Amino acid sequence: MKWLFSLGGVICILITSAGAEVEAEIPFGIEAVTGIRSDYVHRGFRLADSSLDFQLETELTLSNHSSLHLGLSHLAESGGGFAETSGYLELTRSIGDDWQLGTSMTYRDRRESRLDGGFDFGFFASRDLPNDWRWRNELNFDLGVDGIWFRSAVEWSTVITDDAFLVVEGGLSAVSGYLDRDGINDLHTRVGLTYAFSDQVSFTPFIGSSLQIDDRSASDLFYGGLWFEVIF
Repeated sequence: MKWLFSLGGVICILITSAGAEVEAEIPFGIEAVTGIRSDYVHRGFRLADSSLDFQLETELTLSNHSSLHLGLSHLAESGGGFAETSGYLELTRSIGDDWQLGTSMTYRDRRESRLDGGFDFGFFASRDLPNDWRWRNELNFDLGVDGIWFRSAVEWSTVITDDAFLVVEGGLSAVSGYLDRDGINDLHTRVGLTYAFSDQVSFTPFIGSSLQIDDRSASDLFYGGLWFEVIF
């Protein structure tokens, strides 16, 4: 577990250095999201049937180049026993005009789940590409299952009208020691269409998929849902 202490040290250093840049007045906003989905799929694993969830997130601007994201969420299976409550802390720093680097710490508490809860430490790097594309890579150390999860994904977004925009995402993930999986995990996609009633209120219907690669005995997963977002 030596790597765990190293991860904690890196996160503390990044947060400390960013905290030194905090101005006297920190601008921030809060976003509340509630939604329903046909299935809850997490990292290629189907954890629940039809579910309701609620999320509360905020972003604090630390400097011209750094920001801190905090969030809490709760998801419960409709008519089932699964439930998940989580909280996360994410630090992002911009490098130049195109790159964003960051680190995160998440804690998940799960009930009646095939994946145990616990702490999850992550690192990520993303790059803005021409024509509204973005490339993102993530590496996570999940202590709940004592496994490693990695993914590389691309995202494309486009404005449809003054009030609506489309986001399309696709990625490939790999795992090590994640339950009984090792190697290329899944090919996943998600498409979401956001319509804004105003600057503060919007809703997003979405569909997604997880095509299983390592576990050939598992069925491919398809789901859909709807998010309702309020910013204040």
